[in-house]
Amino acid sequence: MAFLTNRNSILEALREHPERVRKLWIEAGHERISEEYIREAKLKGVQFRILPKEAFARRFKEGKSHICLERDEISYIDPDELIRDIDTRRDPFFCALDGVYDPQNLGNIVRSAACLGAEAVILPKDRSCGITETVTNIARGAVEHVKIVRVVNLARFIDELKAKGVFCYALDEKGTIPLWEIDLKGPVCLVFGGEDGLRRLTIERCDALIKIPTPEGFPSLNVAMSFAISAYEVRRQRNRQGKDVRREALGD
Repeated sequence: MAFLTNRNSILEALREHPERVRKLWIEAGHERISEEYIREAKLKGVQFRILPKEAFARRFKEGKSHICLERDEISYIDPDELIRDIDTRRDPFFCALDGVYDPQNLGNIVRSAACLGAEAVILPKDRSCGITETVTNIARGAVEHVKIVRVVNLARFIDELKAKGVFCYALDEKGTIPLWEIDLKGPVCLVFGGEDGLRRLTIERCDALIKIPTPEGFPSLNVAMSFAISAYEVRRQRNRQGKDVRREALGD
């Protein structure tokens, strides 16, 4: 069972996956500022309950937002399902993480993925933080919009993605090719390492080792920031491609 206290996360869970919600709890005296949540709960048939201030504080010690959503644990997508769906998607964009243990980083990555169009975040079962309450709250509702996949062997799964025509690029400060020199308009999976970097086998399975150019004196970027920059570059290239196609159609 998971408990969400971030208001954005609560609202997105109610809107997108009410079937996973058990109950909405609200601290007495805060009903007015929670009207939108109560209305959404009623609309989706979700139970809600008003608790006296003292009872709410005892039950939800971290409930500073005066509202809490009780829901089922996050459901991970079957890796085989993601592989099968590639054939039905046009130019899918995925992210894979190797050794990201910090829930703050993972939450921010999932949030950026939802904002910038990544369809799935791929996590290894043995070298990653899972989707915890902290991750869900940091992601501000993004876990309801992005597929989360857990795989037994990340290197082998990268091979499966490549067999389906997905280009897989590892990002590391030791890379030799700048990010913006890579064509990211087709099916792509960007692979990032955590605090200890990418494993050798993960790098070897990827099509290329690329980097985000930074000044020589300070080359290191936080993994969440690296993903946000890279995902924006994917979006920029694809938006530019769309504009070029429209210009050709208009004869410009």
